[in-house]
Amino acid sequence: MGFGWHAGAQEPTDTFFGEEVDVRVVNLEVVVEDRAGNRVHGLEADDFRLLVDGHEVDIEYFTEVAGRRARTSGSAGTPPAIGEGETVATNYVLFVDDDHTHPTFRRPVLFGFRDRLARLPAADQVAVVAQSGRQLEIVSPFTTDREATRAALREFDKGGRFAGFLRARQRHRGDAGPSGAVPLAGTVRGAIDSEPLVPTGSYLGAGALAFPARWPGSGGGRMGAVYAEGIGSFGLDGLRSPEIAFRDLRFSVDAVVSTMRALEPPPGRKVFLLLAGSWPSGNFGRTGLGSGKSTDLHLLDALIDTANLLGYTLYPMDQQRQPRGWLWQNLRYVARGTGGRAFMAGTNVGALDIVNADTSHYYWLGFVPRYQRDDEAHDVRIEVERPGLRVRSRRGYLDLSRRTEADMEALRELLFPAESEPAGGALLVEIGDTDRLKRRMMSVPVGVYLPVGRFLAVPHDGRFVQDLEVRFAAVDRWGRRTGVPVQRIRLGGPSLPAADEVVLYRTSLALRRLAHDLVVTVHDPLSRETASTRMRVAPQEAEPNP
Repeated sequence: MGFGWHAGAQEPTDTFFGEEVDVRVVNLEVVVEDRAGNRVHGLEADDFRLLVDGHEVDIEYFTEVAGRRARTSGSAGTPPAIGEGETVATNYVLFVDDDHTHPTFRRPVLFGFRDRLARLPAADQVAVVAQSGRQLEIVSPFTTDREATRAALREFDKGGRFAGFLRARQRHRGDAGPSGAVPLAGTVRGAIDSEPLVPTGSYLGAGALAFPARWPGSGGGRMGAVYAEGIGSFGLDGLRSPEIAFRDLRFSVDAVVSTMRALEPPPGRKVFLLLAGSWPSGNFGRTGLGSGKSTDLHLLDALIDTANLLGYTLYPMDQQRQPRGWLWQNLRYVARGTGGRAFMAGTNVGALDIVNADTSHYYWLGFVPRYQRDDEAHDVRIEVERPGLRVRSRRGYLDLSRRTEADMEALRELLFPAESEPAGGALLVEIGDTDRLKRRMMSVPVGVYLPVGRFLAVPHDGRFVQDLEVRFAAVDRWGRRTGVPVQRIRLGGPSLPAADEVVLYRTSLALRRLAHDLVVTVHDPLSRETASTRMRVAPQEAEPNP
């Protein structure tokens, strides 16, 4: 028998109790320079002060990296972050936003990167990723083979398949249609078109519950600004409305965030070289996206938070041209927030030499914060006790909740499909025939076979129970996507489910009457495993203009 909850009931209280102790170390790579810009060596842990939200905390790990080799501290009671004499490699991600860069203007920057590859230590690895045509692609995975990286860079030369924003302009010229993607019916609006869960055995589900929408980061944290609304289409300079510009920048930020979360660099320091190009900048009135206004800094904060969370130092680069003032300020803002540097015309050609020097000489500090898993961003400041010295390091860390992590995982699968099967395995999903709705919308019937046998079930009150989270995320061919709302489903039965047992969950999605890439995930918060699938959804009739 099921638990008997029905549509419209309040969300049940958590079944699972207990305390989770998180001992992840926040690592801070700190560059120290004198007034002349020379690297300063020989400092100890006692020479630094570490402040989190204005309060001094202990430095729990400390190592100086000089010439790529670790030197342990002489400070008593401060263990090293890495062993004495070990070589610390650097892993570079070169991200090229093909949709916002011009082949002619970016060529000197990419050629400068290519010509300086030979100066990197042999152990350093480089990956090249492109955002082009609203798709993410690993042009070259992490490798120490410099010729393989040079071959990847040739793909961006004039006449190659990455033709820059000139091709994007032709592809998206007509994209001035309705703004934003309509959220998923049933998970946001509470109008669930569903049937009771159909059991395949003794393990029964609770039915489709009309719980309130749960947006990640709502109620405080800075991440809420990025994942609450739909992403829009490409807009051209001079033709771009504030709303389209806002959604355009959001897509690019999401693409970078998804890249960071999708890649798995080898051990060592992580560097993200961002060739952004003509990213929109300024204040955006959010017409059709809710009340009030949002600035580009709200979106860039999410980029900074994710980089700091995953340990990337960001080095943004402009194209080889006269820089735009506001964009240049944004690039500097992103660099300062993660401890990197920004490069504009005049410095971007030789950027790799400067980054190489940064990653060859620095101090590695570590501490373990008291994690609350509340999506709050915390400020971090490093001070040096000796006068006349200046430091450069990341300026914060994000205390990410488990729910937001699962939302970001679904977003990553949508924008940057994983090359390997997720830990929870593949997911079986059936799509029915679409029905036409008003205002160029369509209803998409979806059946999700919840793989209850793959996830943990715990005893509670004489039964075995599970709390699973179902997420849907979709993006159309114009780059507009839905948010990632979550539907929580409670399941239970008198015995453990069989390993291959499934429970059918039915619902309907409301999407624009256009072809979409759809990602469906089922996440188990207890085991932190996710099963997912990706598919194509198209209307039965011809697509309308966007």
